[in-house]
Amino acid sequence: MKKPILLFACLTLFASAAAQREVRSLDRSGNEKYADKHYQDAELDYRRALAINQNDSVARFNLATTLIRQQDQAKLAEADSLLNGLIMESEQQGQRLTSARSLYQKGEIAMMTQQYDQAVTAFKESLKRNPSDDDARFNYLLAKKLLEKQQQEQQNQDQNKEQNKDQQQKQDQKQQNKEEQQQQNQQQQQDQQQKQQEQQQQNQQQMSEDQRQSILEQNERDEKETQSRVMRRQLDKDKDKKREMEIRRMNGTLKDW
Repeated sequence: MKKPILLFACLTLFASAAAQREVRSLDRSGNEKYADKHYQDAELDYRRALAINQNDSVARFNLATTLIRQQDQAKLAEADSLLNGLIMESEQQGQRLTSARSLYQKGEIAMMTQQYDQAVTAFKESLKRNPSDDDARFNYLLAKKLLEKQQQEQQNQDQNKEQNKDQQQKQDQKQQNKEEQQQQNQQQQQDQQQKQQEQQQQNQQQMSEDQRQSILEQNERDEKETQSRVMRRQLDKDKDKKREMEIRRMNGTLKDW
């Protein structure tokens, strides 16, 4: 029973060693293509290596690096995820250099996406794990300067926005005051027109009343004048009648003589 088990173990070890040699061969091929800046071809080799051994930290790191160089948003996100996994594993296993290198690459991603606050943190943490890394130190100082500039620009933008907001509020208030003044003027005009209409109506009513009174007075005068004429005529008739009677009496008297 022991011989078959031993044989199986040997075959397993042999297969594992062969697979690992294939992984290393693909890594070397990918590195050559990476050096020639054939990043997509290098990516394919690293992915083939991971298809054989998905836990191979070297292939994962190399894949993350070549994904970063392609500067594609989706690939940057994938690279960041790979690096997070490597950092967690290397921290647990006490592999400070691997952690430092992974943090450095995370800083590169943050610089590309202009997330300078995250870049400062990543390069700072990388330096803690590998203080002799001059590139990390240089990028840390550069990220700090870019972050300060970004913050100043953001502050200026905020101030400009606030100023624009104040100016807009003033313009809105000015426009509102103008509209209110126009409404007030319109209301005053309407009130004035209404008063004028009311005054005209009152004047018309007053004129109508005056005209009515004038007509009544004229009618009274006409009536009095008519009555006066009638009375004068009657008096004239009476006088004529008396005169006629007088004449008749006189004629009668003359006859008697």
